[in-house]
Amino acid sequence: MKKEVQKRLKVQALRVENDLNETIKNSLNNEMIYRILGKKSEKNAEKLRSIREQVEVLSLQYNFPTKNDVANLAKLLIQIEEKIDKLEEKMINQNKSLPSKKQNCSSSTSTILIENAKYKAAIVSNIPGLEEELKRLKDVKVYDS
Repeated sequence: MKKEVQKRLKVQALRVENDLNETIKNSLNNEMIYRILGKKSEKNAEKLRSIREQVEVLSLQYNFPTKNDVANLAKLLIQIEEKIDKLEEKMINQNKSLPSKKQNCSSSTSTILIENAKYKAAIVSNIPGLEEELKRLKDVKVYDS
C-alpha cells in the first residue's frame, strides 16, 4: 500500500512539475514580455548615457579625471615605456662600441684638457705675482699618439 501511494505521489509530482514548466515556457515565450524588457533596457541605457555626460561635465568643472582620461594616460605611459626601452637599447649598443672610440679620443681629449688648463691659467696669470703658474703650464708638453 505504501508503494502505491509513493507511486501516485511521484506521478502527481511529475505532472505538477511538467505543468509548471509549460506555464513558465509559455509566459517566457510571450512577445509582450520581450517588448517590455526591451523598453526598460533602452531607458536604462539612456540613463547611463545621461550619467556619463554629467560625469564628464563635472570632471571638467572640478578637474578630476574621467575613465577616458585614465585610459588615455595609460596609453601614453605605455608609449613612454617603449621609447625608454628603445633608448636603453641604443645606449647599450653605443656603450659596446665605446671602447674603440675611447682609444681614438683619448689623445685629443688630453690635448683639449691641457689647452683648457693653459687658457684658465692665462686668465688667472693676469693677476700680479702669478707668472710662475703660467710658466709651468707652458712647460707641459702635449703628446699626440
